[in-house]
Amino acid sequence: MAPRPRARPGVAVACCWLLTVVLRCCVSFNVDVKNSMTFSGPVEDMFGYTVQQYENEEGKWVLIGSPLVGQPKNRTGDVYKCPVGRGESLPCVKLDLPVNTSIPNVTEVKENMTFGSTLVTNPNGGFLACGPLYAYRCGHLHYTTGICSDVSPTFQVVNSIAPVQECSTQLDIVIVLDGSNSIYPWDSVTAFLNDLLERMDIGPKQTQVGIVQYGENVTHEFNLNKYSSTEEVLVAAKKIVQRGGRQTMTALGIDTARRHSRKPGVPEEELKKSWLL
Repeated sequence: MAPRPRARPGVAVACCWLLTVVLRCCVSFNVDVKNSMTFSGPVEDMFGYTVQQYENEEGKWVLIGSPLVGQPKNRTGDVYKCPVGRGESLPCVKLDLPVNTSIPNVTEVKENMTFGSTLVTNPNGGFLACGPLYAYRCGHLHYTTGICSDVSPTFQVVNSIAPVQECSTQLDIVIVLDGSNSIYPWDSVTAFLNDLLERMDIGPKQTQVGIVQYGENVTHEFNLNKYSSTEEVLVAAKKIVQRGGRQTMTALGIDTARRHSRKPGVPEEELKKSWLL
């Protein structure tokens, strides 16, 4: 029978040293299973997605994030405060933080922003709650930036934080219509024009629209800056009638629009910022 190999002392010492180092990195604690507290909320709202212990002058609380509050129409989300150590079982209270979480001078999209997905306590008092799917709208475009609320120790929104930028949609668009006899029916042109204009955000600091119609002659239906809203332009566009003509002067119509339909006072070198359609 072969002799059993002896354990090497160096290996045993190394294992003991490694175990000692690991134990020093660990923190032990006891869980009180007899006096546990249970906080209940709608499962479909993901109640309990985030949890934080919290304390202020009123007492101790458990903060609970519920990012799908408001479904099925929208999922705005919210945070609940649940009292601890009051001697009786008290219900959790929804804080309605999204109502006061707002960025001024922005067209906000709060639906489905899943507020409460992030929940962090502040060592100096209060806490931070965030909705990562918060968005704002520039025209027909949505920009999802997320938003966070700096909440005071008394559960009031002190400040809202989001990387929002000013909308920059300034653009001059000149639409050139073929109104000659070769176009029939005219209703298809007006239907296309109406659909196009409805999708634009027209205003003094946004998109400006002018319309030129050509056939044998060129007619300015209206110039840039004449109307200051999408609604006004739509009303004016519906009044445009087909001018007719046996000739189709396409080049003349485009050249006329390029040279004469820009905003008053805009120099020639800035015409590259205008679009012709």
